Amino acid sequence: MAAVNLDLKEYQSASLDRLREYLRDTISLGAKVAFIKATELPYRDAPVIADGTPYVCLRVPTGGGKTIMASHSVGIAAQEFLQAANPMVLWLVPSTPILEQTVEALKDPEHPYRVALAKDFGRNVSVLTKAEALAMSRADAEGGACIIVSTIQSFRREKPNGDEDTEGLKVYQDAGALMDHFSSLTDSQEAGLEKVEGTNRPIASLANLLRLHRPMVIVDEAHNARSALSFDTLARFSPSLILELTATPQTEHNPAKNKHASNILYSVSAAELKAEQMIKMPIKLTTDRDWQKTIGAALDCQAALEEAAKAEEAQTGEYIRPLILFQAQSSSTNDPTRLTYDKIEKFLTEDKGIPQDQIAVHSGSRKDLDDHNIPDPDCRVRYIITVQKLKEGWDCPFAYVLCSVAEQVSSTAIEQILGRVLRMPKAKLKSRPALNQAYAYVASSSFDSTAQKLRDGLVEGSGFNKLEAANFIAPQSNMGFEEAAQEFEHRSEPLPEDDLPTETVQEAIEKLPASVKQRLTYDTESRSLSYKGPMTKESRNLIQLAFAKAPKAARVVERLYAKSNNFQTSAAEEEGKPPFIVPLLGFRKQSELQLFSKEHFLDLPWRLDECDASDIANRFRIVDESQSGQIDISESGNVEIDFARRVQGELAAVIQEPAWTLPRLANWIDTGIKHPDITKPSAVVFIRNALNELLASGHDLDTLARNKYDLRKVMGNFISDLRSNRETDNYAALFAAHADRFATSAELSMIFDEQSYAFNQPYAGATKFNKHYTQLIGDLKAEGEEFDCAVYLDRLDAVRYWIRNVENKKTSFWLQLPHRKFYPDFVAMLEDGRILVVEYKGAHLYESEEAKRHIGDAWADASGGQCLFCMPTDRGFDLIDQTIAK
Repeated sequence: MAAVNLDLKEYQSASLDRLREYLRDTISLGAKVAFIKATELPYRDAPVIADGTPYVCLRVPTGGGKTIMASHSVGIAAQEFLQAANPMVLWLVPSTPILEQTVEALKDPEHPYRVALAKDFGRNVSVLTKAEALAMSRADAEGGACIIVSTIQSFRREKPNGDEDTEGLKVYQDAGALMDHFSSLTDSQEAGLEKVEGTNRPIASLANLLRLHRPMVIVDEAHNARSALSFDTLARFSPSLILELTATPQTEHNPAKNKHASNILYSVSAAELKAEQMIKMPIKLTTDRDWQKTIGAALDCQAALEEAAKAEEAQTGEYIRPLILFQAQSSSTNDPTRLTYDKIEKFLTEDKGIPQDQIAVHSGSRKDLDDHNIPDPDCRVRYIITVQKLKEGWDCPFAYVLCSVAEQVSSTAIEQILGRVLRMPKAKLKSRPALNQAYAYVASSSFDSTAQKLRDGLVEGSGFNKLEAANFIAPQSNMGFEEAAQEFEHRSEPLPEDDLPTETVQEAIEKLPASVKQRLTYDTESRSLSYKGPMTKESRNLIQLAFAKAPKAARVVERLYAKSNNFQTSAAEEEGKPPFIVPLLGFRKQSELQLFSKEHFLDLPWRLDECDASDIANRFRIVDESQSGQIDISESGNVEIDFARRVQGELAAVIQEPAWTLPRLANWIDTGIKHPDITKPSAVVFIRNALNELLASGHDLDTLARNKYDLRKVMGNFISDLRSNRETDNYAALFAAHADRFATSAELSMIFDEQSYAFNQPYAGATKFNKHYTQLIGDLKAEGEEFDCAVYLDRLDAVRYWIRNVENKKTSFWLQLPHRKFYPDFVAMLEDGRILVVEYKGAHLYESEEAKRHIGDAWADASGGQCLFCMPTDRGFDLIDQTIAK
């Protein structure tokens, strides 16, 4: 099988880690308390679903990759909550086209969705449609992960009007092919199943089979499945948990009006998608009252984009064919003047001379997209005409331009296709800025009202935060395509002679990536740089870092960046802020300065097999098996048995496992514990030693196997504690013996940038900040001690710019601690050019943060006075002044 890149985006990993932690906590805390712990938000039970059922939502904006996250979630749920190697999953999608698309991908061994499943279940994965599930074998149901993909409509017994649904009833009727699943059931298993009328025999139905296997339910585009009928349908299958994925979850909670809010466990921001290069931003908007001029401008834009795309392909080999999505008006017998799809098509072919084979109409009876493979280079389609919706499931990053010809266009109409122009081809920034943006041309007399409707469309249809959406719509200006197409070479002013001798410049250019180096040249006589075509922000950052030793050169590069992109004066001034370059902490190893990380105090791989495993006997205890679970009273007054343990017990009863041996149990435990710093043989030896300790202490192998999930959890925590002790000891030893090896250097730096600044939620307080480096401020609450610290920095004369340093983002500033990375709260650029890092700590936490103060001081000391660090507490912000004055 061809190698498949399974690397998740940072926000995808963070979302799934939150899900993993939540499900782990649910076992001991219950669904409600675990959710409150994870989010500090109220928890809403799913209507008519059994009390205690975990019911959570991952909110991911359009273009964020919800389906790959859903694929990974199956293994997480199986390991952390269901504790079963053979989960049954009911995967619900909103429409038949998306169903077909999802099934095809999940069945393809080389598709990333299937590979994500194989990571946890190997080849033991069955993917079935509803029709296939009505005849599934026992081997499919019990041999591994069994995933049934369907629409929720096809599982309903009745239609919304109350009539019986003939197709849905098949799920609840006897199916001869399923009889084998119901043999040898215990009385308790049969008790929960629907019976044939007048008998005690369970109906051999798919509904009963699902109920028996307590399925995990994944609801894709969950905002489409909010009706009482939808929840009633799900309740019939006794789900073990419900995971929703959508860009626009239900947030209003009013059960009296049949509105049930989703429990948003993790919310991905558009800034995170932008930082990961998943979406084209901003959207450049042009409006004109005349619909013909509007279409003409959109066609000019597409032609210019296509020239830029050809130049991009010549440079990088990536093929892009930019598309326009035309939004026509629906037809009306009362209004013959409406601009329907056929009138748009006629205007394109007759007035603009566009060949018919470059146009596809997807509206009403015309379904041209069904006959075209748009990504294929042999496909000639460049213009797609629709009214409201495109083909469901249609998803092509080649779509760059939205052109709407309706004067009274609504945000609801726009939102249905706006998301189609947001996806970035191959999720990677292009070398030409024009290809990193989306474009909207709207026939309208009001730019402002149209921009607001676009913003509303981003919020309502694509799941963007309102504050983010406000910054993602910008007026169209000179696109500068002519020079881009001609590969025009832009020349800078001379570089400062005192800072940069010729040899240093040439060495710096030589270290740049090939894609940048081939466009950048240096004239030794004039001492000027030349850059071919428009310079991207990413290229600008790389060049800035290469010349970081010479601060005066940064301004030269910045002006060349603005010049190459044909920025107007006002835009150049906005873009022309000095680069925010922050040195990272280096450690000298064998005369080479390297970025300080765990590898400098930890030898890898770690020989876990040399560690003492005897303490496992003190850590592992068998839960009293005579107890079926805790009994409590739920808010609704119902008696609630500990939900997670009950589900785990029912799943274990369905599957008859083969006999366990010591090597098999050791290998099973190992596969469920992540240990990238340990080789598998070393880990298995340690686990076997630990198992032998348990056997010697009086446990038998069958009992250990029966409690294998609890045992694996204890084993994982044991290994984690040993790792933590090792890291702490080695870290302290390194500082004691080699403190003189720490240093900072221009070569080891990071740069804050508008494009890559990622956060979870934008600041939404009333206080206006004037010196934050980017337009939006990430993850800053509107009150509290950290907020007061931000206000203090913003009003400090010595501070030129500051930025909220967001935790756990790869484009944030960090320092290495024994067990993890430390992300200080704020980084400031001072007027004198020095960099100040501030970590604020409440008085109750200050004493426990000695390691952070230690590494912060080490970083500052290593910089030779160019970097400063302080940790104010109890609102003692004068420490910031004292640190600057040093």
